[in-house]
Amino acid sequence: MQTEQVQTVQLNEKKLVGLSVTVSLNQDLEHGIVVNLREQLLSKRSEMTNRVDDGIYLIQVYPDCEWTEDVPFESIVAVEVSGDAHVPDGFVQHTIPAGDYAKFTHRGPESELGETYDAIRETGIAALRPFDFEYWADSCVLDQEESTIDIYLPLEA
Repeated sequence: MQTEQVQTVQLNEKKLVGLSVTVSLNQDLEHGIVVNLREQLLSKRSEMTNRVDDGIYLIQVYPDCEWTEDVPFESIVAVEVSGDAHVPDGFVQHTIPAGDYAKFTHRGPESELGETYDAIRETGIAALRPFDFEYWADSCVLDQEESTIDIYLPLEA
């Protein structure tokens, strides 16, 4: 596992369509809830029109309180779409706002991603963020050493 140095990047607004669930990190790790959402999304990805690419996003929206691994938060597993996309039944729309973001890159199996989040917390950038998101360019290799997951945290203006 390797974590690349933080970069500051400016992103345009991203419109997404996907599946959503609200659970704690501990519940997710115990029951594989987000992994199941990702599998559901992959099986229905062809139903989503105007997909920008084959990448998948995981948006994590945190409540306005001190977060612990037992505090429920919203996870949205989605694909980016352009224009007015069809939203299949049971799916949600979400928009990632344009702005400046801190970008970290995790290289290695998804199972080691917690170590990257630990390193991010040590930078102090992660304190009291309202959300963050991951971008998985290739969801077929997430458990392999060559896996790359980009993690973005919004920066205040």
